[in-house]
Amino acid sequence: MITYAKVLSWRELRDMIILECVSDEQYFEISTYKKRIYNAHLLNEQLYLRLDSNGEIIGIDLRD
Repeated sequence: MITYAKVLSWRELRDMIILECVSDEQYFEISTYKKRIYNAHLLNEQLYLRLDSNGEIIGIDLRD
């Protein structure tokens, strides 16, 4: 099952990016290596993460 989470904000921590997200009114954070996000400049846009059933990032969507 694929879940979508809205990215509220993000911050850098050494070689990681911490994404602050909300899905179904539940707040959580996901960390990933900077090298996994090829277009980090897009993090300034409104975006959503596609997560697999284990909560792993499988994609990033830009939406209005």
